Amino acid sequence: CSSSMPPPGAQGLPAPQQPMTDPAAQRMRQMSLSDMSFINLMEHRNIFPKSENLSCLPPLPPDLLTKNKYPEHFCSTLNVVPASSGLLGKLKIPFGLIIQPFKDLEKEVPVVTPPIPRCKVCRTYVNPYVQLNDGARRWKCNICARLNDMPPDYFYGEDGKRIPFDVSSRPELNSSLVEYIAPSEYTTRPPQAATYLYLIDVSIGAVQSGMVKMACKVLEEELETIPGDGRRSIGIICFDSKLHYFNLHKNSGQPQMLVVADLDEPFIPTIDELMVNMKEHHQKIKDLLAMIPSIFADSKNPDCSVGPALKAAKELIFRTGGRITLLLSRTPSMGVGTTKKRSDVSKLEGLTLSPIDDFYKSLALECTQKQVSMDLFLFPNDSIDIPTISAAAQYSSGAVFYYPQYHHEKNPLMAEKFITEFRHYIVRPIAFEAVLRIRCTSGINIHSFFGNCFVRAHDLIALANVSPDVSFGVQTNIDDTLHDNKLAIFQSALLYTSAKGDRRIRVHTLALPISSDPQTIYNNLNIDASIALLAKMAVVKSNSASLGDAREALQYACIDPLIRYQQDYCPSAKGSGQLVVPKTQRLLPLFVSSLLKSKAFRLQNVSVDERFMAMLQFKTLPVDDIMLMVYPRLFSLHNLAETWTDKNAVPPRLALTAEKLTRQGAFILQTHEHFIIWIGRHVSEIFVNSVYNTQNYGELPELSVGLEHHDNAISDLIHDLISLLSKIRDVPTTIVSVREDSRYGFMFLQHLVEDRSDGQISYFEFLQKIQQQIG
Repeated sequence: CSSSMPPPGAQGLPAPQQPMTDPAAQRMRQMSLSDMSFINLMEHRNIFPKSENLSCLPPLPPDLLTKNKYPEHFCSTLNVVPASSGLLGKLKIPFGLIIQPFKDLEKEVPVVTPPIPRCKVCRTYVNPYVQLNDGARRWKCNICARLNDMPPDYFYGEDGKRIPFDVSSRPELNSSLVEYIAPSEYTTRPPQAATYLYLIDVSIGAVQSGMVKMACKVLEEELETIPGDGRRSIGIICFDSKLHYFNLHKNSGQPQMLVVADLDEPFIPTIDELMVNMKEHHQKIKDLLAMIPSIFADSKNPDCSVGPALKAAKELIFRTGGRITLLLSRTPSMGVGTTKKRSDVSKLEGLTLSPIDDFYKSLALECTQKQVSMDLFLFPNDSIDIPTISAAAQYSSGAVFYYPQYHHEKNPLMAEKFITEFRHYIVRPIAFEAVLRIRCTSGINIHSFFGNCFVRAHDLIALANVSPDVSFGVQTNIDDTLHDNKLAIFQSALLYTSAKGDRRIRVHTLALPISSDPQTIYNNLNIDASIALLAKMAVVKSNSASLGDAREALQYACIDPLIRYQQDYCPSAKGSGQLVVPKTQRLLPLFVSSLLKSKAFRLQNVSVDERFMAMLQFKTLPVDDIMLMVYPRLFSLHNLAETWTDKNAVPPRLALTAEKLTRQGAFILQTHEHFIIWIGRHVSEIFVNSVYNTQNYGELPELSVGLEHHDNAISDLIHDLISLLSKIRDVPTTIVSVREDSRYGFMFLQHLVEDRSDGQISYFEFLQKIQQQIG
C-alpha cells in the first residue's frame, strides 16, 4: 500500500486472499506488496502511477517475454486469462482483444519466405510458443494440440544435404510478429495495382473555403510519394450539380474536361482515359491539379451530387479495386443519396443516430465485394449528416476525417490540421484486398468484432483496404475450462496485397498465462485496452439500442467489478463510506467518468455530427489514441526543467482539473487532435520571450498555430518534450497556443474532465455516486 494508506487488515479492511498455486500466481507473488494491494479512492487523489506504462506486460517467464514483440499493438484486456467461464462471469471484467493489424513497422517486422509451417487441422501458423518435439522435426499446435511436421526445407539445403537446424535462426520461432511472403496458392487473382481515385467537391462553399485549392496543392506536392510501384494509377473527378471528368490519356494533349449533367444515368468515359498510370502521366496529373482551382474559381454553383459521383467512381474502379477518396463540403443535394437536414438536437431526448438513407451502406457493401474502400474528408459549415454519409466508409473499411467550419484563412487551426492529416494520409502505407482472421486457444471463442469492416465469418473480417492507423476490437468468450499450466494463445493473420503488389501475411501471436486465482487476474488488468474495448462496445450499443443504454452499460462496467471485488476481499468496507478497488483498477472510475463526458456519450451540448464523429473515432482508433480522447495528458511547462529529470521518460502528468493550473504558469495538453498550450496571464516574461520571442504576455495573440523553435534552453526543452510525446501517435499533431483570457480558452478548458461542467458531475461526485450504489 502507499505510505498514506493503512496496511491490509487495518481499519476493518481485510488483507487480500492468498493466490492459488498456479504458475501465474507464483510469478505474481514475486512482485512487491504495493503492486498487489488495494486503495480507497475516497481518500486518494494522486492515483496516477509514476510510470507512463499503465498496462503491465503479461507475467510470462523471461524467455517467453522477450519473444512477445509489440504487445501494445495486439493486446488483451486481461493479461492473465481466467481458467473458466464461471470465473470470468464472477469477476465481471470485460474480456477481449484490441489489434492494430497493419501498424507501420515495416523496417522492424521480420520477413519470412516460404515454406510456411501451419497446423494441418486448425491452420494456425507456427509461432514462438509452440512445443518442439523430436529434435524440432515436429511441433505441437498451441491452438488445437495437433502434432505437425516441420517443412523439410528447415533441415535440408538446396543441394539436398542435411543441415543443422538452428531455432535461433528462424524468426517465426523467436518473434511473435512476422510477415510471410505469400506463395501463389494464397492468391485468387494477380495482385492488384495500387489504384487511387479522388472525388473533389467544387461547389461554391468548397471553392470559397479554400478546400479545393489546398487539397490540390497537397496532392500535387506529394504525388511522387504515393505508395505503389510502376503500375500505380490515379484518377480525379470533380462534382457540383454536374460531374466533371478529366481525360488524362497521353494521346489527349492537355487534360480535357467532360461535363455530364445527367445524374440519373450518368455517362462514364472509358476507364483508360480517366484512370492513368502515374509514372507515364506524371506531368499531366500535376498540370491538372494546378488547373482545377482556377477552373472552378468563379463557381457560384451551390449544389452537390455526391451519390452520382460515388456511383461513377465505383464503376471506374470496380475492375481493379482500390481506394476512393471523397472531399466534401456540404450535404448531398442532388441525385441519389440526397439527404435532408437532420433535426440537430443537443440533448438525449429525440436523438436518432440511424442513417436517413441506405444508399451509402448499400454502395459500400458493393464496393467491399470488389475490394474498393471509401474514405471521406468532410468540411461542413453546417450539419452534413455524418450518420448517413459515413456508412460509405464504415462498411467498406474506410475512414472519416472531419474539419467543421473549415476556412484556409479564417480558421487557421482547421487549415493546418487538414494539411497535416491529408499529407500523412496520402503517403502512409496501405494494404489492399485484405482479410483478417483471429484464432484462439481451444475453449476461447470470438463473440463480436468492432470496427469499420465486413464480418465474413465469426473469426474472419474482410477489409478492402487497411490503414496503419486503424484498430479493431474483438470480444471473446470462454466456453470451456482452461488448464492453469498452459498458455492461452491468440493469433491474428492479415493476408493482404502491399502497394508494391506483394501478397503477404502478417502474423501476430499473443501468449497469456491462465489462472484460476481471482487476485492474480485482478492484478493483471490492462486498463487502457479495457477502456478502448468498452468505448468500442458502447458505440455499437448506442447505435443498436440508445445512447442512454450505452451510458448505463458503461457505468455498470465500472460498478459491477468493484462490487464483486469488495464482496470477496473487503466486505467490511460496505457501509463505511469507502470505495475500495484493486490498484490495477484505480483508474477505471476516472476513465469511465471521462468517457461519459466525451462528445460521443455526454447528454447535451453536442451536435449529432460531432457526437457521431467521436463515436467513429472510438470505433476505429488504436488504444493510445482512444486514451488521449478519454483522458488527455497534461504537463506543466513553466517549471519543466525541475520536473523533467529523466529525458527518456515523460515528466509527471497532472490531473485534469483547474486546481492544477496557476496564472503564473504555462501548461501543455496533449489531446487526440492537438497539442494545446495554455498560458497564464502572469507567466514570467522570460518564459514568453524564450518560447514566443515576444516581450510580454500582452503581446501574445489570442490564438496561434504552430510553435517556432528558438535558440535557448527553455525552447529546446519544450520542443524535446513535444517530440517525445509525439511518439505515441503516428499521425502528426498540430500545436496551438491560447492565452488565459482568450475567447479560444474553451479549447483547453473543455478537457478538464475532473471538474463539473455543462451540467455534468465532477469526478469526485461520480465516485460518490458509485460508492452509494456499491453501499
